[in-house]
Amino acid sequence: MVEERIKQALEKIPYGVAVVTVGRGGAENGLAVSWMSQVSFDPPLVMVAVAKLHYSEEFLRSTKTFVINLLGADQQKLAAHFARESVSGEDKLGQVAARPSAGGAAILEEARAWLGCEVVQIHSAGDHLLVIGRVEEGEVVNQSRALTSESGLRYRQSKPARTADQVQQ
Repeated sequence: MVEERIKQALEKIPYGVAVVTVGRGGAENGLAVSWMSQVSFDPPLVMVAVAKLHYSEEFLRSTKTFVINLLGADQQKLAAHFARESVSGEDKLGQVAARPSAGGAAILEEARAWLGCEVVQIHSAGDHLLVIGRVEEGEVVNQSRALTSESGLRYRQSKPARTADQVQQ
């Protein structure tokens, strides 16, 4: 009972919603995230939380770059596209307009703003990795209102894309 009350209270924390893209050169992926934050002004650093068992974790470790594509309030469908589990061999990024950032990860053309980042640290935190990135480039595309978790979107624990045996410690 206490665990359920804690879970319900945690769901009241409001978060912005974004699509984080990783990879380059034909091996890319995108995932919807709501656990992200700026952590430093100088140098400009941001943090995103990625499930340890998520497929994109490998890309973050190998390519060392990612883009945070911030979504507008009217982009729930786009967020849902990247929040759902991929079918084997599916190219989620191939279904949306995108261009590569200087680091190689995709910038979604529909994003309200984006931040191109280089991974500087990865910390283990429970069942997630906290990925700290130095912002190398970015742009505000439009001034639309932000899509937030208060719009009814909730990050929920789901079936992992990989098993614990596949994760390198």
